[in-house]
Amino acid sequence: MKEGPFEFFKRELDKYVEQPFEEEWKEFKRHIKQVSFKKGSIIFPHSKICVDMLFISKGIVITEYFNENEQTITRFFKSKNLCSNISSFLTRSIVNDVVSAVTDTEGILIPHALFNNSYLYSDGIGVYFRKRLLENLLEDKMFISIKAMGIDSKLDFLYSQYPEIINEVSWRKIANFFGVTPQWLSKKLNRRRFK
Repeated sequence: MKEGPFEFFKRELDKYVEQPFEEEWKEFKRHIKQVSFKKGSIIFPHSKICVDMLFISKGIVITEYFNENEQTITRFFKSKNLCSNISSFLTRSIVNDVVSAVTDTEGILIPHALFNNSYLYSDGIGVYFRKRLLENLLEDKMFISIKAMGIDSKLDFLYSQYPEIINEVSWRKIANFFGVTPQWLSKKLNRRRFK
């Protein structure tokens, strides 16, 4: 039987939380919502204040920064990541970032108040949020650092650390993230294949 987003999320919580939290989980589960998004769907638009955190159980999500007529992919999120339009989520304001699905995506939406309350006061689910967000910050740093690498190093990094991005995301999106044209990236990849 296929594991759904609730079961997947609970299994992840169990890995991080050392003390029993079954009662907290029952109450928490009443306020979260299972969601799915088709490839290309906007999950958190830039025109609204972001009021949810998304736990990704399946799929790949990106954040894009919009500036005048330009858009730049700033981050990829994959299964097990917590994802939000984080600036909007934390400041409760409208920002220029958009969060969208680049593959069919499933997950759990966690309302802002529930997330904050758990993060700040819970010794159960809050432990998971605190640990996972630290891991997200480290991933953010890695994604920032690869932008300064040469193209071969960038590709090596994605192939070794994020093969699902290489295998499932369009080269147009990856080229945007790298700051090169899709044609240039395609030529580079073809040369690489035939070495």
